[in-house]
Amino acid sequence: METTPRSGAARREAHWATHARQYLPHARVRLSVPVTFSYRRSDPLCVRAVFQCPRGSDITWNLGRDLLATATRTLVGGCDILGWPDPVDGRLWLRLGPHPEHALLSIDRAQLTAWLQITYTLVPPGAEEDHLDWTPIQQLLTRG
Repeated sequence: METTPRSGAARREAHWATHARQYLPHARVRLSVPVTFSYRRSDPLCVRAVFQCPRGSDITWNLGRDLLATATRTLVGGCDILGWPDPVDGRLWLRLGPHPEHALLSIDRAQLTAWLQITYTLVPPGAEEDHLDWTPIQQLLTRG
């Protein structure tokens, strides 16, 4: 687990590089997919997950930090993103994409929970609005 502090300034980002297990339909093997989770104070509601695919094309998903946190405890999501804990093996399941063309992945739930705790030191839960840049919305509202 790695965080990226700025020298002489408050930490603004947190990164976590790990491997997800991808489960393929009708296959007995699971693929190990490198994935990097990134969180930035400037985008306080979002966690970016970049999956490095073997053919060289990275796939990026923007996931809600609250969704990931809730998925460590219970089933959450709908449509294109579902997450839930596996109480037997300590992993967290993510189903990304519409059914039936979705990716089914699992990651270590304890490590994800520990990394989410680091993101809470950057922006505490419930304080996300304090870190949002409202300027573009204010500019749209004042046009007229």
